[in-house]
Amino acid sequence: MAESEIHGPALFRGLLLAQGITTVVVAALAAGIGSRDAALSVLAGGGIAIIAAAWAGFQLWLHPGNRNPERMATAATRAEMGRVAIVLVLLWLTLSRWPEVRQGAPAMMLFAGFFLVQLAGWIWLAKATGSTQTNTKQNG
Repeated sequence: MAESEIHGPALFRGLLLAQGITTVVVAALAAGIGSRDAALSVLAGGGIAIIAAAWAGFQLWLHPGNRNPERMATAATRAEMGRVAIVLVLLWLTLSRWPEVRQGAPAMMLFAGFFLVQLAGWIWLAKATGSTQTNTKQNG
């Protein structure tokens, strides 16, 4: 492992911080370029991604019972299944309770906000865990 790798609670905080900042920035851009509904849709989509990531991150990095090596595989499975279930339920609730977001620019911005926040989280995690580093040998 590289010395710059981050572990446990720092991964959790960093992921949520990266996703939160991305949500606010994309919503501000949507408000400046688009409409109030577009900005609110981005906030809703980003919020869904953050809530789901918080569940998965808690299961993977903060839950005390999941630190046992024998439980790590099942913790990862629970984290991912819970994340998917949370995303589906929150998207369903958003689309069923907020009619304006079902079509046009607000619908596009809901999903764009969700995917951009997800992407920001994946990029941050890749950099924080060192999975983007490559081992190269220097010729001497």
